[in-house]
Amino acid sequence: MSPRMPAELRVLRDLFQLCDPPPGQVRTAAYAAAGLARGRSDAAALELVGDSADAPAPVRSSASGTGEPEPRVLTFLMPGRIVELDLVPMVQGLFRASGMVISRSGQGRPEGNVLLRHPGGECVAELDRFGAFRATDVPAGPLGVVFRQVGSAPAVADWLVC
Repeated sequence: MSPRMPAELRVLRDLFQLCDPPPGQVRTAAYAAAGLARGRSDAAALELVGDSADAPAPVRSSASGTGEPEPRVLTFLMPGRIVELDLVPMVQGLFRASGMVISRSGQGRPEGNVLLRHPGGECVAELDRFGAFRATDVPAGPLGVVFRQVGSAPAVADWLVC
């Protein structure tokens, strides 16, 4: 780690190493994955610019009073496109993901798919002719979002937890 790391983070790192050290192969794989992520110069950024989980709790509560779970709405930006993603809780630990890839002015119709990566694998949601997509049985936990458009490099977002 960086020698200029704040003292608080060094203490926290040492505490984790002492109380809950990761297995060696996990640490090696994590550093390798970080190196691969940095080395992917062909991948565009898919920047998270909106997350309904950041709203104050009273706004997120079910306004209808029906007890239906509120979706988590994520908005990503990339050059020429906006990706809207709704994560709706289904059964315990699973989400239904649906959304739309919207073209900015002057861009053609989006074609491709949205890949939802998770520790157990991935869910692929194909875009229809309007740019809409849907995937079921997306597990709760870490989630990576990738927009793979036809004829272009994939746009990759940072991992988040749902």
